[in-house]
Amino acid sequence: MSFVSVRPFRTAVSSVALLIALGATGALAQQAAPLPELRVEGQRAAPARPQARRPTRVQPRAVAPRPAAVATPAPAVPLVGGRAIEKTTAGPVRGYQAITSLSATKTDLPIQNTPQSVMVLPRKVLEDQGAQTISEALTNVSGVLPLNPLTFGQLNPKIRGFAAERVVDGLPNYYDAGARDLTVNVERLEVLKGPQGVLFSGGANATSGVVNTVSKLPTATRFAEFGLTGGSFRTISPYFDINQPLNKDGTVLFRMTGQYEHAHSFIDVLTRQNFTLNPTLVLTNNSGTTLTLQGHYSKREQQDYSGLPTIGTLDRSAFSIRRHLFPGSPDVPRTKSDLASLTAKLDHEFNSTWSSSTVLRVGQSKYYEPSQGLTSNTPSAGSSFDVYNIKIDQTTKEISFNETLKARFDTGPAKHTALFAVDYNRVTDNGKMFGDFVGTPTNYLTGPFPAYSETGPFWGTYIDARNRYSVMGATAQVQSSLYDRFHLVAGGRLARIQVSDNDLTGTRAFLTGGSNLAKTDTTKFLPRIGAAFDVTKSITLFAGYSEGMRPVPYLLSLAPMKPELSKQAEAGIKLNTDFGLSATLAAFEVRRKNVPVADPATFGFTSIQSSEQRSRGFEADVIYQPNANWSFLANYAYTDTEVKKDTTAANVGQPLPGVPRNTGRLWANYLVTSGVAKGLSFGAGVYAASGQMVELGRTWRTQAYATIDAKIAYEYDNWKFSIVGKNLTNTKYFTRYEYFAGRVVPGAPTSVYATISKKF
Repeated sequence: MSFVSVRPFRTAVSSVALLIALGATGALAQQAAPLPELRVEGQRAAPARPQARRPTRVQPRAVAPRPAAVATPAPAVPLVGGRAIEKTTAGPVRGYQAITSLSATKTDLPIQNTPQSVMVLPRKVLEDQGAQTISEALTNVSGVLPLNPLTFGQLNPKIRGFAAERVVDGLPNYYDAGARDLTVNVERLEVLKGPQGVLFSGGANATSGVVNTVSKLPTATRFAEFGLTGGSFRTISPYFDINQPLNKDGTVLFRMTGQYEHAHSFIDVLTRQNFTLNPTLVLTNNSGTTLTLQGHYSKREQQDYSGLPTIGTLDRSAFSIRRHLFPGSPDVPRTKSDLASLTAKLDHEFNSTWSSSTVLRVGQSKYYEPSQGLTSNTPSAGSSFDVYNIKIDQTTKEISFNETLKARFDTGPAKHTALFAVDYNRVTDNGKMFGDFVGTPTNYLTGPFPAYSETGPFWGTYIDARNRYSVMGATAQVQSSLYDRFHLVAGGRLARIQVSDNDLTGTRAFLTGGSNLAKTDTTKFLPRIGAAFDVTKSITLFAGYSEGMRPVPYLLSLAPMKPELSKQAEAGIKLNTDFGLSATLAAFEVRRKNVPVADPATFGFTSIQSSEQRSRGFEADVIYQPNANWSFLANYAYTDTEVKKDTTAANVGQPLPGVPRNTGRLWANYLVTSGVAKGLSFGAGVYAASGQMVELGRTWRTQAYATIDAKIAYEYDNWKFSIVGKNLTNTKYFTRYEYFAGRVVPGAPTSVYATISKKF
């Protein structure tokens, strides 16, 4: 019953001192190190080269063009300790470290000068760790709780304790449909923490952060790569990546990636099947104008997994349920989700000052979910629970448009980039939910589960909705660097949200005594301001404030709908030393209001937007690359969440379910760069999380756990071989099931995967 629509249907001072001491001669965390040949907008020049003072009049800035996404990746530039900067289609990287993030300000401002927490995972991190999914890769970022692959309909990861938004190439992907977790087309993952209301509109949960999946783009160098992954649970996954210039002068470029996956599961009955195809065509004159056309089709199939009740798993005082139990009949059909989209992007540089970017995306997704599960977590008798059949059939259409105009200019000792943008996102969502109104008592210890059926005397319509969500706005932002030392980003967005929610079942009209159609039209100014100061060339202090707003769809309420609001304040320090150590440390507080909760006036049958929640804590992300052989990655997050206001008084002061207070990740990789073993690499890592609450008002809590993974790989003559082991200690643990309160999901046992690939 974890259907895609049900979520919207219902709804450290000593550490800083140490790092300052270590970074006294370096640069900044997860951001641009000194570049001897590669010039990045906003980067401070080497102090040994004094510059004549510029006139105070406004001057267009003579900056080198932003590295074109379609350019041939340049040879790596040697840096300290043999580590190198390499150009990619998403921007320059140095091993595990990205130099810029277009997501953070939608300009080329280096991450070191950006006054907010921005973490980037280049593709090399995914490849070194043998990450099978995007969700798995996101554990490398502090404070991020990724999607659980078992829960088909879970829409959003969590950042800093609250649900966040996943976007693709900067545009919203409302229901994140299709084979969303495959990695074949991922160039990098960019994580922005906190509300992003100024630069990211649309979507469902942009109030606490954004995970931007940056796609691969064509280059001017021909190549092709074919690979195959296989392993535990009868996993088989072939993939390809073909890049082909279509003419001699490199003005017409083509790239296509694809991947297929079929696998069973450690859960009884479950099998999954994923497929994605991503063609991209680029037309460019190589002198400032580029048209990029990106197609995408993906499909995902898997039986819906509705989680296990806490009674019988965490609480085994009365009976014990098998961890591997599939809570439904073996004949439940597979849930299916597909997505087709087309994106067109036109980039143009008018001159050295002005440039523009126009992006349009249209897409359609379909979601069909037959499922079987519980509506109550309390046994009806003994070890028996009432099991219900449910089906969802949904079609979603989405259109997104964004027009951005940028100007780069100098005024005396200050360098500026001004950004002006307008955006529009519209989602048309037609969905129906059917199901049993009376459940079948089923013994979870002995079975059998009732056969899945879409007929019967108690089968009927739960929901029949025709909804439309429109998000639009106008943005202005300026970023300035004074004496290449003080960096300011300030902006705002006049945002408008329109929601039309039409309940065709008549339930809303019956409960409210009014219309079946509920509408919302809200306009609000969303500010953003932040500042960063380079204490030395190695250390930057930063602080920022931002706000966010999102529509709340499928809200059945007696009161008019209101958008959910959020705001964040954070401050921290960024380092990047000459000896390969980089780090970002930040303290933060995020607040949400207008959160839907059960309305006691209708005994919980409707919702009321009266809840307020708060998250605060501390995060650290560290990368250490002392030479070309060793790469280390580590993170830690302390996340303290609290319900500040709720219709149930006992919930006030309680932590939010599904959010561990402590999480952390450590990974080390060693690459042999010379001798007979050149190309051989070894890696190992650990991920740990403290226990988490399962349901408000209950004492149920999962246990803390840690998992260990390792890999060995060898690369020779364009061949790559790797073996990856996950959860090598076979740790048994549960995490919270994110749809229904009082449910848990077992963690995957030990698994091993092997990959072989050849590049031509």
